[in-house]
Amino acid sequence: MTQAAEMTPAKPVRARAARYNHYGQKIGSKGERTRQTLIDVTVDLLGTHGLRDVSVADVARVAKTSPATFYVYFRGVPEVVLAALANAPLTSPEIDDLLARDWQQPRSRPFARALVDAYCELWNRNRTIFRVRNMAAEEGDERFYRARMDAALPIMTGLTPLIEKAQAAGLVPVELKPRSCGGTILMMLERLAAVGPMAREDDDISYDALRAAAAHTVAMMLGARD
Repeated sequence: MTQAAEMTPAKPVRARAARYNHYGQKIGSKGERTRQTLIDVTVDLLGTHGLRDVSVADVARVAKTSPATFYVYFRGVPEVVLAALANAPLTSPEIDDLLARDWQQPRSRPFARALVDAYCELWNRNRTIFRVRNMAAEEGDERFYRARMDAALPIMTGLTPLIEKAQAAGLVPVELKPRSCGGTILMMLERLAAVGPMAREDDDISYDALRAAAAHTVAMMLGARD
């Protein structure tokens, strides 16, 4: 099995998870509503609390149900977050459109800023669960690490041929690995999206200035032209 195949999310598994609880029992429409309520409440709580600070009892209380009902659908709070991540977007139509363009055509440098802004907007729409995912992954939880890698795959797959094309045109050093370059771009954008909105609003390190600097890096890596 190829690395890409290993990292690709299994769509049939995702679909099954939305219809069956972890005991393998089929969930009806009422059960699906209860399950989604538990997910929504958990995400709301995690907006102001860390993963370890939110208990099953907390979720059940806010959801106006019982811990016993919670355990019908999930084994614990981390599994709720994983369920939320399973339905989170991995890319967006705007990002897909930008990655499909010819970045070596004249006046393509604005594509880079558009890509930076689109990625930051996508990330911050799902800020709570992405933040929790990344922290859990960095603490060594393999499930969240895998979720993070799966989320990166579609955009990395779109970036790689653009980098290869830039290398063929002599715009990017050929000794660099294209997938590693794509991964580096994603790491930069992910960190920018996570901490950029908290940056000081001055001329040197404002969120806008950071995005402009990131766009310059992306433009260079993808061979964009003035």
